[in-house]
Amino acid sequence: MNKSTDIRGSYHVMVFKLLPVMFVFIMMSCSFFELRSESTMLARVHGSRLYLEDIRGVVPPGSSSIDSITLINRYVDRWINQQVLLHHALQSLSSDDIDIEQQVRDYRDALLVHAYESVLVREEMDTVVTEQQMEEYFQQHERQFTLKENIVHVTYIKLPLQAPDVNQARSLYRRTDDESLAQLEEYCLQHAATYFLGKDTWMLFSDILRDMPIQTSNPASFLRNNRYVEITDDYYRYFLYIHDYRLTGDIPPIEFERVNIRMLLLNQRKKQFIQQKRLELYNQALNASSIEKFI
Repeated sequence: MNKSTDIRGSYHVMVFKLLPVMFVFIMMSCSFFELRSESTMLARVHGSRLYLEDIRGVVPPGSSSIDSITLINRYVDRWINQQVLLHHALQSLSSDDIDIEQQVRDYRDALLVHAYESVLVREEMDTVVTEQQMEEYFQQHERQFTLKENIVHVTYIKLPLQAPDVNQARSLYRRTDDESLAQLEEYCLQHAATYFLGKDTWMLFSDILRDMPIQTSNPASFLRNNRYVEITDDYYRYFLYIHDYRLTGDIPPIEFERVNIRMLLLNQRKKQFIQQKRLELYNQALNASSIEKFI
């Protein structure tokens, strides 16, 4: 029997001996137990020790005894592997290589500040963006939204071949009045595999091409020269009414960019809000004589 087998065997014997204590630990509050003693040590690697107290929260409430032991074993195995690597890292790296304490402190401080600022933004910042604010931003920054793809405003219906009353769909999809759209939506809800009917809904033309078997090597030319399209394949009948379109390089309608504009405005507002809050907190500390500078 080799050394690793001996260690593994000893470890499992130790875990077995600790089972009664583990069960008590899992089932009850451990405040009255002395959990950092030799009798409750779960593992030791190069002088580092893992105690029963260190695994608080590893086992979710309500876990069975078998699941609990499995979770504890996995945690201990991961801890052992981590400690082995840490030991060799400390032995192999120079002092310059492992001088990371300041980095850790800086990272911790940055996380705390970010968490605090996130709470401030969530609880105090105004998140209402009006239509007028979006329109004004869009007018001032139109070139920022130049299209990289063709977009379309369409009525699009994909019907199984066995769908009934096809002539009703064929007639309704060419109309734009509210009553016809309501009738068409009711029909599509019952029979269509896919459909888009939104009056102000703009979408990428490439999304339509992926779903509808249109054969074209020049999408821009297709959009310029077609308005109503009906195609049938082995499974579906497709109806497409191209109400409007914008080509690559054009300025899109504001409806297509409304979500992006809102996020841009909120990000701008967030930066301004955080800057203002930092200044307020600095001035408060200054006025309270909580800041001392010695250089």
